[in-house]
Formats: sequence, C-alpha cells, structure tokens
Amino acid sequence: MRLTHAVIVTPIFVLLALGPHAVAAAPPAEPCSQVTAAQVSTALGETVGEGQKSNTVTCTWIADKPKHQVVTVMYSPPGDWDRRKRPMPGVTKTNVPGLGDDAMAETAANFTTLYVKKGTTTFMVRVYGIADPARQLAIEQPIAQAVAAKL
Repeated sequence: MRLTHAVIVTPIFVLLALGPHAVAAAPPAEPCSQVTAAQVSTALGETVGEGQKSNTVTCTWIADKPKHQVVTVMYSPPGDWDRRKRPMPGVTKTNVPGLGDDAMAETAANFTTLYVKKGTTTFMVRVYGIADPARQLAIEQPIAQAVAAKL
C-alpha cells in the first residue's frame, strides 16, 4: 500500500514545489464566453452578432453593416508564448503594456494581431476589415483586456 501512495503523492509534491505555473492551463472550454458581443461591438464601433465558436479554441464575431468586419479571439497551445516572441523577417513585434502578464502587437504589412499571455494561457485578438494597423490595435486592446480579466 505504501508504494501506491508514493506513486500518487510524489507527483503532487513535485507539482507543488514547482509552483502554480507548472501545469499548462487549457484554454476555456467555451472560447466565446470570455467576451460579450456588446464588448466587441463597443470596441469595433459596429454591431456584431453573438460569437460563433469555430473550433475548440476560436470564437468569431461578425459585423456586416455598414461593411463586413470580423473580430477573432483564438487561444494558442500551452507553451506557445516563447515561440510567438521570436523575431520574424518582415514582422514588427512591439510590447503592449497593461495587458495580462505580457502582450505584444505583431504587425506585417497593414495587418496587426495582438497576442496576450496571462499565466500559462496565450491568446490572440485579430480584426479583419479595418485597413489601418493602429486602428486594428485600438480595437483589439479592450477586447484582450476583457478576455484577460476572465482568465
């Protein structure tokens, strides 16, 4: 009986010793539950429908009038943050203060994506249908703030 307890208890003590971030957090079971359509509408400046879950880690909100615009929140696999931070040719990465534990805007040509890390969870917010990268980031930030607040 002691061996059974040792096999079960030892990993628990190892995880406790490593601290709260030793176990990678899974993305929320419902990615659309982290931010409301009203919050997305306010950030976008257009009315969007309810979020549509497109897979287990992605939610999309769509505004069709006056023009087609899309906002997507997608969760990355655990441990993805370090890979995201690496430099890439033709891509500018800029730190964004005040979001989660770490955040950066990644801009390639006229397209900006906001990546946020909170604890062991990493997610991105991306806006489609807006030509100006600075405006994209201005829309993405309050949405990311709302998502990070629920993690």
